[in-house]
Amino acid sequence: MKIKYFVFCLVLFGLSGLPASSSAKSTKQSNWQSFQLQYQSSETSKMLVGWNGKRLVVKLKPLVGEGGYSLARRVLLSNLRSLKTIRKYSKTRRLYRNRFITFPLKVINGSIRSSALKAVFFKDKAGIGYWKHRVTFAWETTSMIAGLFTKEGIKAGHLVRYNKMRNKGNILKKGDVIKIPWKWVSPELSLRPVSLKPPLKLKQDKSGKFYAHYQMKHGETLYSSVVIRFTGRLLNDEVNQVANKLLKLNNISDAKLIQTRQKIRIPLGWLSEEYLGSQTNDVSSRKTSVKKTNKKKTKKIKSSKAVASKKKLKRGKSTQKAVAQKTKSKRKNNVHKIHVILDSGHGGRDPGASAGSRKNKDIIYEDEVVYDISKRMSKLFKKQGIIVHPTLADPNQKQPIRYLSHRHDRDEHLLVTPRYLTRNARIGVNMRVYLVNHIFKQLRKKKVPSENILFISLHGDALHSSLSGAMVYYPDHRLRRGRFILSSKIYRKRKEYISKLTYNPRDNKYSEKLSKSFGKVIINQFRKLRLRTHRVSSAVRGYLYRKGIKTLPAVLRYSKVPTSVLVEIANLNNRLDRRDLLKSKTRQQIAKAITNSVTAHFDRSSGLVAQR
Repeated sequence: MKIKYFVFCLVLFGLSGLPASSSAKSTKQSNWQSFQLQYQSSETSKMLVGWNGKRLVVKLKPLVGEGGYSLARRVLLSNLRSLKTIRKYSKTRRLYRNRFITFPLKVINGSIRSSALKAVFFKDKAGIGYWKHRVTFAWETTSMIAGLFTKEGIKAGHLVRYNKMRNKGNILKKGDVIKIPWKWVSPELSLRPVSLKPPLKLKQDKSGKFYAHYQMKHGETLYSSVVIRFTGRLLNDEVNQVANKLLKLNNISDAKLIQTRQKIRIPLGWLSEEYLGSQTNDVSSRKTSVKKTNKKKTKKIKSSKAVASKKKLKRGKSTQKAVAQKTKSKRKNNVHKIHVILDSGHGGRDPGASAGSRKNKDIIYEDEVVYDISKRMSKLFKKQGIIVHPTLADPNQKQPIRYLSHRHDRDEHLLVTPRYLTRNARIGVNMRVYLVNHIFKQLRKKKVPSENILFISLHGDALHSSLSGAMVYYPDHRLRRGRFILSSKIYRKRKEYISKLTYNPRDNKYSEKLSKSFGKVIINQFRKLRLRTHRVSSAVRGYLYRKGIKTLPAVLRYSKVPTSVLVEIANLNNRLDRRDLLKSKTRQQIAKAITNSVTAHFDRSSGLVAQR
């Protein structure tokens, strides 16, 4: 009987333990919160964040076709972006698309870390003057909160004193509120609501989230007046995707039902940089205080320097004359002409964008249009004494043509040695990178000043059909990479191949400055000749969005030419642009506008050699 009773007790104990264990599992699973970055809606872009018993970690999967280096660039902090770090946490040499990799939150970059913290601490809000953190979990400590949210130098003691916490912050209870002043919050997290430029207004909803509000005007549409204008999205799929998300966010069933003076909410993370103001008021207040102190100091210094400055005036006049004579002699000695590396986009089996139809007699191919314009530009450049270095050649078209072909021509080849028939679009782009940098290197060997060399790449846009006109892209230094290395046999065969191309951050910033100013000149010349330019948002841009991520065409990202631009001559998806490009007169005007911009660009600078 005793044995039976003992067995019965064991069974009861086991049954009573089942719900407890299942509830423990459920709480453990609920500890993981799923999140994803804005604009990323695919399943592979979903990430998990949670407490693993020791620290907060993020679980994520590699994207399709993503290698170790590209995963490191996308996910890790800038000082930890290496294949070694990826292998350390993946614990394998190969990456698998359907397998999660666990990273500590401290090694993740600011944008992902910010989204992860918002997903875990979903009760947190942005207040006036501080970030309001609410204690949600039993494992939270004051030092951990300081490490997650604050910048370097701010520790748990700062939060304890500011919030007047009990027991020196050693005991936290669920529901406790910890206020973190904005000046202590890590700027990488971008938690603080920014100020907005008009016509946008910053407003807060009931949940505490900040949004940009825009009031619709008569005749405006959601696609061009809101999405394209304020978010900077231009590609057809991107515009439609963001528009659908805005309709859901604003509880609008159909874009056609939007009325005049209706207010549209836009998440701050979706806005283009040109509509974002300064993030902190503290900085402006500091600047004003610094200015006041500087004024007091300058008044004292001015009186002491007044006597000394009078003596130096006489010396200064003589030195100015000497400098002026030197600059004149330099300009006379600068016998180098202007060199333009002219790249006609796509070609061969890669037609680029195509639009229109044979039925409407407006079918057009990007590579055919831009190649014809490049031939017209070459003629105009030669008349002005400017030396042209083309990257592409068509043996069947040596002169500009009046009527564009309605069939795609595939015989263009890149002017590398040996020649390359552009069969693969990606290989063609990489070949261009080597060719452009090789031409630049050869010209520099001949002691041609780098500022006398321009790189112009011609393309045709395939944007939302509501957009029209030309745009110019310049290389934003933030999107440029430190090196360009390819070791495939198809590249090593070419004379122009360079085993390793490296890029200096200082040179990248200088290149951005020169290229941006040249881009503005091109747009001005287009407008002088009454050619359409992009007017919904900025016509001169340093990046474009693909799948919600800022990117840059490879020919710009890896060009070592200081002044490098990519000119989108028109939007092929726009009916008016397409029909104008089919006219020989319009193509000639576009060629004239770009060639005029080269001479106008150098007329603005002092002589042919620009100064840093």
